[in-house]
Amino acid sequence: MKKLLLLSLVLIFSSCQLNEEITFNKDGSGEFQLAIDMSGFMSMAKGMGKENDSLKKNKKPLVKDTVYKLVDMLEDKKDSIAQLPKEEREWLEKMKNAVVKLHANEIKGEMTMAYIYPFKKVADLDNILDKFEKIEKNRKDKNSIMTDMTNDMPKTKVKYEFNKRKFRRKVQMVKSKKTNDSINNKTEAMLGMFKYKLIYHFPYEIKSVSNKDALLSADKKTLIIELPANVLFNNPKLLDFEVKFK
Repeated sequence: MKKLLLLSLVLIFSSCQLNEEITFNKDGSGEFQLAIDMSGFMSMAKGMGKENDSLKKNKKPLVKDTVYKLVDMLEDKKDSIAQLPKEEREWLEKMKNAVVKLHANEIKGEMTMAYIYPFKKVADLDNILDKFEKIEKNRKDKNSIMTDMTNDMPKTKVKYEFNKRKFRRKVQMVKSKKTNDSINNKTEAMLGMFKYKLIYHFPYEIKSVSNKDALLSADKKTLIIELPANVLFNNPKLLDFEVKFK
């Protein structure tokens, strides 16, 4: 029975996933997507009987599909945004086509979020996760799990380089005011339930990858790297690598 319970927990939490997926076009444009699947948490709550809380309180189970557009936030908060430094106003303007999609179904045990950003040039991707974190903090319908995970993580600057010869994902650690840059126990336990997967689609065939854990698609144009999220966030430079094209 204990083995069966352990196997069930492994299967539940293996469905918790963070996917960083980027599609690159030859002209340097493309689409970035960070997808967070938290269905494992919902399934665990359902298995423990917590999905009935809504019914016990005579409330309908949560079933929600929402699309949040950054351009709407820019319009709603245009007066306060006008007071921001020029640099922040500029990146907000570049990010105006970004959207956040939320899907939650308490009955089916489903919860997913997706942060989507169509970019015009690769430089627009620099520190993209920091930008989405700032957007998340300004959203009315915040995702507390996303906020909890990012608050205590080691701070990094991630830059992307892409041309017809090579691709580079460069990770630079940023010194924090904290005396200890390692993530706290609560955050690490939460991250331990997730796997972080990079899925990069290129218009060119891949010749080599400096990351030994990288997997390639059959046509050698898609790269996949997967790591436990707690391992990655304790050492973000594990995803500092270079790709060379044929």
